[in-house]
Amino acid sequence: MINKKAFEIQFNWIFVLAAGAAILLFFTIVVVKQKGLAETSTKASVLKSIEAIVAGAGVGTDTTNTIQMPDSAIEIGCNRISIGGVSKQYQSMVMFAPDLIKGSKLVTQTLGFSVPYRATNMLYLTGQQARYILIGDNNLAKEINKTLPSILTKEFHKTSSLISNKNNYKVRLIIFGDIDANSIGMGSLDKMPDSDVTAIKVNGDDQKGAIQFYQKDGSAWSLKGGSIYIGRSSLIGAVYADTVESYECNMQNAFSRLNLVTKIYKGRTEVLRDSDLTERPRCIDTYNGALTQLNKIYAASSNFNNINVETISEAAKELSNQNKNAQKYSCTMIY
Repeated sequence: MINKKAFEIQFNWIFVLAAGAAILLFFTIVVVKQKGLAETSTKASVLKSIEAIVAGAGVGTDTTNTIQMPDSAIEIGCNRISIGGVSKQYQSMVMFAPDLIKGSKLVTQTLGFSVPYRATNMLYLTGQQARYILIGDNNLAKEINKTLPSILTKEFHKTSSLISNKNNYKVRLIIFGDIDANSIGMGSLDKMPDSDVTAIKVNGDDQKGAIQFYQKDGSAWSLKGGSIYIGRSSLIGAVYADTVESYECNMQNAFSRLNLVTKIYKGRTEVLRDSDLTERPRCIDTYNGALTQLNKIYAASSNFNNINVETISEAAKELSNQNKNAQKYSCTMIY
């Protein structure tokens, strides 16, 4: 009898322990699933907020905003935004940003891309925890410093010097004029991961120029590629984009939109030229001159490269003159 009772007591305890373990396992699974669902929901919510920002960029221009959001790590790729396992693919998105944005505060800026008429709005996205350091003493350096929003974590230095580490997760240097990138010492930045410290070297003016992209390589700089810019908004895009690949992807998308808009202006100018109401020779000559430049821009905007940037830049100047002539001769303006 004693052995039987002892066996029953042991069996009851085993049953209690097994049942308790099953209950604990059940609630653990429920909690983990709920946590996962909550995190996924938060990521989806942040992604929807960014989608609204991307959509709003097509409406407003010359705007700057700070957006509060849950602390997140947002990955930006060519036409793609990802937060954890939640992602969104876009077609021809014009959004210049670092490949990773961390923190709870997003900084957004929009500028118009005009050559010379408005082709699209350019959206720039970054976080307040990223640090931007401008180095140079020419007019372009000062203008870019003014154009970048004051709410950015940014610094402006007239000459090169050692850069200290202030515990930002990303550091971006923008170097102007005759300053050699390799003359800028890493200082305590050499302890940061190489991919988190990048730089561009700008050679040009407010209209167009060349850009060299650098990345930290230990205690030195490694050249990662070169590209070009056309207009200030294009150059600002290179400030925000980490890599030459990201920058050129967005510029190609901007050129695609320029191509579509130019096609519309071509058709409109042809209608103005051929209209029965346009019987004044000066207007017809103006429209013919404008069409020559619009055709150049249309052909060159098919692909973003150095030759096409030069072509568009020169054609844009001539088209601007034709537009002034249209106003001077009381003709309907081209744009």
